[in-house]
Amino acid sequence: MVGTARATAVAREARGAGARGRLGRAARTSGVGRTTGAGRRGGDAASADARLNVGRVEVDARLGTSLGAWSRGRRAVVMSTVDGSSGEPAGEDFLRRHARKIAAPLKGQWGRLIPMSMMFYFMAFANSIMDAVKDTLVQIPYLTVYAVLPMSLLFVSLFGKLSEKLGREKLFYFAVAVFMVFFALFTGVLYPMREVLHPYETAAYLSSVLPRGLSGGIAVFTNWTYSLFYVAGELWGDVVLSLLFWGLANEITRVSEAGIIYPLLGIGANIAQACSGMFMKFITTSWHPAGVSPENMWQEKLKLFMFVVMSCGGAIMACHKYICDRERKDPNSAMSEKLREHESRERVRLAQESAPESSTSPKKKKSQGLAASLSYVFESPEVACLAVMAIAQGLSSIIFQVAWKTQLRILRPDPTSYAAYMGDVQTYSGMVTGIFMVAAPFLFKYLGWKGTLSVTPKTVIALGWVFFGTSIYALRHGALTQSSHLLPILVFGGAVIYIVERAAKFSLFKPAEEMVYITLDEDSRTKGKAAVDVLGSQIGKTGGSFMQQGLIFTYGSIIGALPVLVCCHSAIAVCWLVAVNALAARRAQQLDSEIAEGTAILEV
Repeated sequence: MVGTARATAVAREARGAGARGRLGRAARTSGVGRTTGAGRRGGDAASADARLNVGRVEVDARLGTSLGAWSRGRRAVVMSTVDGSSGEPAGEDFLRRHARKIAAPLKGQWGRLIPMSMMFYFMAFANSIMDAVKDTLVQIPYLTVYAVLPMSLLFVSLFGKLSEKLGREKLFYFAVAVFMVFFALFTGVLYPMREVLHPYETAAYLSSVLPRGLSGGIAVFTNWTYSLFYVAGELWGDVVLSLLFWGLANEITRVSEAGIIYPLLGIGANIAQACSGMFMKFITTSWHPAGVSPENMWQEKLKLFMFVVMSCGGAIMACHKYICDRERKDPNSAMSEKLREHESRERVRLAQESAPESSTSPKKKKSQGLAASLSYVFESPEVACLAVMAIAQGLSSIIFQVAWKTQLRILRPDPTSYAAYMGDVQTYSGMVTGIFMVAAPFLFKYLGWKGTLSVTPKTVIALGWVFFGTSIYALRHGALTQSSHLLPILVFGGAVIYIVERAAKFSLFKPAEEMVYITLDEDSRTKGKAAVDVLGSQIGKTGGSFMQQGLIFTYGSIIGALPVLVCCHSAIAVCWLVAVNALAARRAQQLDSEIAEGTAILEV
């Protein structure tokens, strides 16, 4: 517009100049021909110059407009290649955009996710330390049969009774406190006085009069302080990591939220596993307190280990209190809703108890303890399916690990080399499991609850056939020897299968399994879950131990029993898958609809 105005002004000035030239020629027509001709030529030249200037200005105006548009377009292109809004590199914008997509479903959930992950971290950190310490202290065959399984039965019985009297929250503190008291007692009294407390003379007498087959039970009795510690370490994983943690998670989480939150909770446990490994390695190899004799060095390190475990126990109870207080303050939280439902049921129960009793039949008192917990397994189809899944998962895992670790011991007979290999496997297992946990919410969205739950048993069946089939082929061709070129490949393949199965179990199967408990009644969430998590796990381990010993007795070695192992592994995994399908027939529709509602915001 500015160029056009300038052109118009110049043209007007040129026309004025031409008019003035014509008036001059008219005034000087009296015989001045040369001057007149010059004036005419001058006016024509001025008019031509004016027209030329007008054209040049119009061209300049058009060119300026085009250059301005090109410059603005060039700046827009440059800005779009950098960042359309903030001028930052496109790579950073890509990462930030996808980070927002991942974090968007967690909006409003961080206040629950972070403290729950921290509590899981402390639980897993203490569990890793106790696993290492109990395996160092105790090497007693059949300890699971003679000690762990009976104590599991006793715990389930007590848990059922105490859950009626204390309630879930107080029972949580009570259970963790019992573990902490025992660890303090073991560190301060039982371990230092072990030589006095162990009945060696009585054990010698029993060995002389009892059958040789009871030698394992005599060893458990002789080293009873170590046996108690081993039992405590085993029960910590089943009771604290599984029963108490997931019991709390099921109380404060809705199914629509669990599809996103549950897989991510295990990230804290994965980090704890890596941190505890580095901590244990530093203490065992590099930490040597001054003024301690070599024979007392392990006792001092044991004190440090148990101090860390008890500190974790205190942190666990603090996290639990913070989570419960926070959830109770929110009237719309899942915990507040369940508390209101519990109070309503209690009012109805008290009203029924205060009502006059019928003269026809007296009221039957509800049973408690072990029988009540087991009754939920047999009476509830959902809990029964969960129990079958827990036992089948434990048995199939033990069968595979026995076969794979036997091959690993052939390849690496030195304990140090064996432990180093297993340490690398655990490291990669943690990394892969973390990746699976991040991807799990998307699998819940696109595969649904049933599809995600069935991934693990289907993986176990398919990879089990590959591993056992290849192992049987190697056995028939004499390749399961240390000098064989095929054995390292088999061991590496077994390690990959172990990592994948473990990642699928903790990131897919366990969260999907726990979602079922959210939909069940309160007794099934407490007593039924106690029977499944504690007894189901230990029955699987005990059954695997008996199976292993029976196969060794019959075939002479695990390698010789590979054809039987593959049949047992496949049959157990198929039973696992059947239980998954039976459970899905009852709960898949409800769970899928609620999970779809919660994961709808997820974007790839």
